[in-house]
Amino acid sequence: TMLEAAIEAGADDCVTGTEGHTLLCAISSLHEVAAALEKRFGPPAAATIIWKPRITVPVGADDAAALLKMLGALDDNDDVQNVYANYEIDDAVMEKLTA
Repeated sequence: TMLEAAIEAGADDCVTGTEGHTLLCAISSLHEVAAALEKRFGPPAAATIIWKPRITVPVGADDAAALLKMLGALDDNDDVQNVYANYEIDDAVMEKLTA
């Protein structure tokens, strides 16, 4: 239902997960898509622009720990509002580092 409504409203895609729906659309159509879906489903939890990389960079096991440490430090810094990255870490490496 959400996918069909999102596409009718002008969204490019709808990803459904355990925490809700994430809609992908052009920046120029964000407000129109959000308004159309709000009329049908009520106010969203959030309607914001999120930067999504077009190209990702694979990060090996040796560099992954340092990268995650740096991203954690940025996330903990009160002066940093958002952190975006284009890395790709293998699931097995990620599980090992976050366990």
